[in-house]
Amino acid sequence: MKLLYTDIRHSLTKVLVAEAESLVAAGKRVFYIAPNSLSFEKERAVLECLKNKASFAITVTRFAQMARYFVLNDVRQGQSLDDIGLGMLIYRTLTELDDGELKVYGRIKKDPQFIQQLMDLYHELQTAQMSFADLEFLEEPEKREDLVKIFTAVTAALNKGDFDSSSQIAAFAQHILAGDTDEELADLALVIDGFTRFSAEEEYLVGLLHRKGVEIVIGTYASQKAYRAAFREGNLYQASVDFLRKLAEDYQVKPDYIPHAEAEDAFGRISKILESRYDFSEPAVEVSETDRSQFQIWATMNQKEELEYVAKSIRQRVHDGVRYKDIRLLLGDVEAYQLQLKTIFDQYQIPYYLGRSESMAQHPLVQFVESLERLKRYNFQLEDLLNLLKTGLYGDLTQEELDHFEQYLRFADIKGAGKLAKDFTANSQGKFDLDRLNHIRLRVMTPLQEFFKSRSQTASGLLAKFTEFVQAARLSDNLTALLQGESQQEQERHEEVWKAFSHVLEQFAQVFADSKVKLDDFLALVLSGMLLSNYRTVPATVDVVKVQSYDLIEPLAAPYVYAIGLTQERFPKIAQNKSLLSDEDRARLNEETDSQAELQIASSDNLKKNRYTALSLINSATKELVLSAPALVNEVEDSMSTYLLELTAAPLSLPIIVKKPQASSDDIGSYRALLSQIIELYQEEIDREWTAEEQTFWAVAVRVLRKKLAAEGISIPQISKELKTESLQPETLQALYPKDQPLRLSASALNEYFKNQYGYFIKYILGLQEEWTIHPDARSHGNFLHRIFEKVLQGDTSCDFDQRLEMAIDETMRETEFENLYNESSESLFTRQLLLDTAKSTSQVLAQSAGIETIGEETVFGNSKEPFLILEDGRAVSVRGKVDRIDRLLADGSLGVVDYKSSETKFSYEKFFNGLNSQLPTYLAAIQELQGQQEGRDLFGAMYLQMTEPIVALKDTKELGDAVKEVAKTMQYKGLFLADKLASLGPVYEKSKVNSLSQEELAILLAYNEILYKKVAEGILAGHFEVNPYTENGRNIAPYVDQFKAITGFEANRHLGQARQLDKLDLSKFEKRPVGEKLRQAWIEKMREELKK
Repeated sequence: MKLLYTDIRHSLTKVLVAEAESLVAAGKRVFYIAPNSLSFEKERAVLECLKNKASFAITVTRFAQMARYFVLNDVRQGQSLDDIGLGMLIYRTLTELDDGELKVYGRIKKDPQFIQQLMDLYHELQTAQMSFADLEFLEEPEKREDLVKIFTAVTAALNKGDFDSSSQIAAFAQHILAGDTDEELADLALVIDGFTRFSAEEEYLVGLLHRKGVEIVIGTYASQKAYRAAFREGNLYQASVDFLRKLAEDYQVKPDYIPHAEAEDAFGRISKILESRYDFSEPAVEVSETDRSQFQIWATMNQKEELEYVAKSIRQRVHDGVRYKDIRLLLGDVEAYQLQLKTIFDQYQIPYYLGRSESMAQHPLVQFVESLERLKRYNFQLEDLLNLLKTGLYGDLTQEELDHFEQYLRFADIKGAGKLAKDFTANSQGKFDLDRLNHIRLRVMTPLQEFFKSRSQTASGLLAKFTEFVQAARLSDNLTALLQGESQQEQERHEEVWKAFSHVLEQFAQVFADSKVKLDDFLALVLSGMLLSNYRTVPATVDVVKVQSYDLIEPLAAPYVYAIGLTQERFPKIAQNKSLLSDEDRARLNEETDSQAELQIASSDNLKKNRYTALSLINSATKELVLSAPALVNEVEDSMSTYLLELTAAPLSLPIIVKKPQASSDDIGSYRALLSQIIELYQEEIDREWTAEEQTFWAVAVRVLRKKLAAEGISIPQISKELKTESLQPETLQALYPKDQPLRLSASALNEYFKNQYGYFIKYILGLQEEWTIHPDARSHGNFLHRIFEKVLQGDTSCDFDQRLEMAIDETMRETEFENLYNESSESLFTRQLLLDTAKSTSQVLAQSAGIETIGEETVFGNSKEPFLILEDGRAVSVRGKVDRIDRLLADGSLGVVDYKSSETKFSYEKFFNGLNSQLPTYLAAIQELQGQQEGRDLFGAMYLQMTEPIVALKDTKELGDAVKEVAKTMQYKGLFLADKLASLGPVYEKSKVNSLSQEELAILLAYNEILYKKVAEGILAGHFEVNPYTENGRNIAPYVDQFKAITGFEANRHLGQARQLDKLDLSKFEKRPVGEKLRQAWIEKMREELKK
């Protein structure tokens, strides 16, 4: 055995390749061993160091892979099980144990994470050269009993099923001990590079090979000073020196130091100064300004900015002639940077390779299996069924059928297997085609119901059932259809997923063979197997920026290295023990077991490992190194790592460069990136101050880009904080509103337009609606009460009023629509009772109808040939609507209109003036043309009747009589009344001066109402709809006004300037705020002024 060490700036790979070549020259077959995470890179590095750039006698590999070369042709005793199969076997073993048998883990024995922990422990004990019997040394009796019981049962299951899940290294070791490989080992040599510790299993194998006479060369990085130091604790090289000393002691070999012939560079000098700081000695070298220029420390605001600065710097280097493959990007936290890395590097057109396996969890096939498992476990919840259908792999539904089916399921609130098994019957005024929906339901449910009927049976029986189901679901055809038009790379990924799926099913068949399995367990196992599967990742080309986690870096890895995200939380990495064995358990097992057996204790190894990782990181570049830390990671504040701060202290005194956006050629990055930056900056209001240089730079940049884009017929879009909408094209307007037909409006359309023009566009032009629902809502409550009142007023007047009310309630409740709505659940029954109480309360007003007769209900207007108004260009406008009730005053035959409301509604002159309360005036204007009415008939008013059960607060009343009066006030008709008709109206009409109009005032009101409709009609025909929800106070948007944030992006705090301000009275004209009659007169006067314009 030969042990070598060299300075960290001297390439250890070159030293060891020279050793390997001399061994080849001596007739040896050399295995060049590297750690798992570095074997791919090491192969390239070794080939570059070989004199002939190739060798058939040298194989670059890792320990487990090397073992395969010797056991590949070996017929192993049992059937081979991988991690997926082993997980299934552990699951099967645990289900066979009673809950009571496991005192600690009984309740979580089927938990996937617990099974994963058991698998990890199983492998860890193998690697540590320990047997399951060694768990008897654990202190906690219940935990010890549980773990021993579980692993004894797993071992018994492995033996019974003739399964083999031993590691490749263990199998190789058995062959060595048996002497089967003596002939092959005779000319074998090992060269081991990049290790600072061996696992117990690897150490055992090295010892066996050494005893068999295999030539072994082991190299590592360490300084002579560190190796010779009497006190090593805290030294930067402690991990590698401890490793060397242990090997030297075990094999009685003196390590050789390989001196470095070349002159020391900047990174070497910086490393020596750092080393002297850790071993408390005086530094023997000094750092010059030239040395400092090769090493930069950046401070940035957040991850996005940090990645953008790196991308710009990489583009600059490539422009200067550097290849992408000469650049390495190291991440402090791969998870935190992964998504933004793709976005920003794609924007800057930088090819990169993130050497990390990617989970298949998002693939439609995995989603298909997950949805199946959840459907079975949670008994057909709506979202699970829709997720299954939306994978695109189940059945043959078209997108239109799927949308229709989903809309109905949400409308009827279909949940659970019971509802899905029956025919759909609920409908809403014939909106759904139930025959078609039931046909779709059968196509969806039949295969699922057949499959879910499967009871506990053998694995082969269950797999046969599953195969039938997969065929009925047309899974294979749908997967093939999914591949159509996909790139070669995507097709390969689909193929990998299918292979993983097949492999999981094979492992299931192998593990469970003749055992009986429940369907739930089968689906859970297939899902967990698929979730464990990963895509293989291979770089598409050699010339890419390699991206990896910083703790996997080797010294001298690339000429240019960027290490980012090096915050206090992430550098150094804090090792967390998530295993079933605590650090105390591990230490106890290490004490009690054989000296060759050893479990790793993360917390104690962590400090040594982190210091060596920091040193490797500082020496990872051969030309230039950038270390960077953002102030925010994932929106959480973090500080710069202490390792970086150490570099800023004397005598190194490296400056921290605070990166900020700047206007210079260094800040361009790439054409696409510059374009996106200009679009971002090219706004109406620039938030930050510009220097003269910045103004010049961006002015020139914009001019150059404008010319370049103009050649392609593209203009730079202008981004502003204002939300702007496009006008509709003339052809669209002609199709929507043909010139030969009147423009149809309604009071609610007018109200919507003045509330928010874009709201009108969404509801009345695009026709978007809220989802229908079978559950009672405000609309159905209103319809229910309307129907009762309609029946009461149409009923036999010879009967007592209370009798008519009871009959009306009884008939309405028996109507199919309301019977379905209000009998569905205890909640809807309760709602119905509240509505009936409301009907009974409100009907007291209807009972007091002396001097009034109802002559029309639910009467439609706007169907006459005469238009409501004619616009200046000759276009006709008609106004349509439905009046809840028309009353006639018996005294003089004048007419009035009643509109039922479920909440308190009052007529407001201010809102009417602003187009927000036009219902009553519109009804008054329309009453003349209603069918069967004679022209010129007088009006007595238009009013609201609130349908409510009055509630009076007892604290506001002194005696019972007051409460009765308060109730009477709420139970009144409120609205607009002709002053000369008030005397003929009874006490149930609110007779306030503010809402009492003269005939002249009524005429002004109706004339102004026409102006409102004219404004709306002209706005609609112009085809422009602004995002302008109205504000009453200039501080926030009025309540109950839809802002459609998800569609428009409207935010009140940012876009309040766009909100529509209401016209108000000029109070400076009045001595005091007008109320009552004066308020009415003030608004009528304002309307008169508008009419004169």
